[in-house]
Amino acid sequence: MEWTKASVQTTTMGAELVTGLLMAIGISSVEIIDPQDRVRHLQSVARTWDYADAPLMMAESEDALVVFYVTKDKAGELLIEDAKNRLQLLSEEFTDIGSLYVNLENADEENWAHEWKKHFKPMKFGKVVVVPEWEDYTPASGEIILKIDPGSAFGTGQHQTTQLCIYALQEWFDAGGKLLDIGCGSGILSILGLLLGAEEVFACDIDPAGAMSATRRNGALNPVDMSRMKVRAGDILSDENLCKEICEVQYDVVVANIVADVVIAIAPIVPNFIKSNGIFIASGVIDERLDDVLAAFTSSDIDVIWQKAFEGWHCIVGRNMRNGA
Repeated sequence: MEWTKASVQTTTMGAELVTGLLMAIGISSVEIIDPQDRVRHLQSVARTWDYADAPLMMAESEDALVVFYVTKDKAGELLIEDAKNRLQLLSEEFTDIGSLYVNLENADEENWAHEWKKHFKPMKFGKVVVVPEWEDYTPASGEIILKIDPGSAFGTGQHQTTQLCIYALQEWFDAGGKLLDIGCGSGILSILGLLLGAEEVFACDIDPAGAMSATRRNGALNPVDMSRMKVRAGDILSDENLCKEICEVQYDVVVANIVADVVIAIAPIVPNFIKSNGIFIASGVIDERLDDVLAAFTSSDIDVIWQKAFEGWHCIVGRNMRNGA
């Protein structure tokens, strides 16, 4: 199959806005290339070094790229045209997120499928270490190893929002509990739930192909029982059958690592899925949308009990206070 590679020029802060826009039109398989990620990693480990060149600790620019692939046919052309139109509207609303210029080029399927692998190395968050499946890693005592081959699906553990969710799940999810992962992407949080001892996990995403297959593929890389995970495609806001299936279980924890607009939209129905006093973990919230998300929590009878910010991104943990949930 022939593919077209589209690269959107943006900034570190604009990358998630662009990703959210692409998700809204059904493109959830993206790669964020951000030189600031390298700087953050070097700064986090620099305390163990005797010496480091100063230029290594600086990114050349604030620029970032959001890369996605579409089939080289009429359907792909329509997706790119839709994306360009929406990016134009986004550039009129925000003036500090880069040019949003879209560069197009032909992509060889075999080459692009492996090129991005050089960007991914083991990453430790608390006791959880996210390890690409092609990397060898010897765990220290007490570490939980989560193997992942992210493919082209969004969700590698590199982004701040995913890291916040990984920390939050370690804090708020208990072994034997039931987990609902809304917008599962490559399945990293769903699989972590199983590694943390979940009795049952329900993973769903709007991507009917990429995210679903990536979640199952990543699950197979880990010592987990995938029969305890349901993986479904659908939009939780409009798919009645999906919501009906989700509601067959009351979950101890619901996690949604998506974007602020979707968090706000789903907040009123989330208590339907959670046990009384159950936990809702939401991430993907930029500084400018924090108050809106907090207001959505309050109006949905979700009591905010924990917040954490990381480089302009927020993770909010709330407790379901709705009776009879």
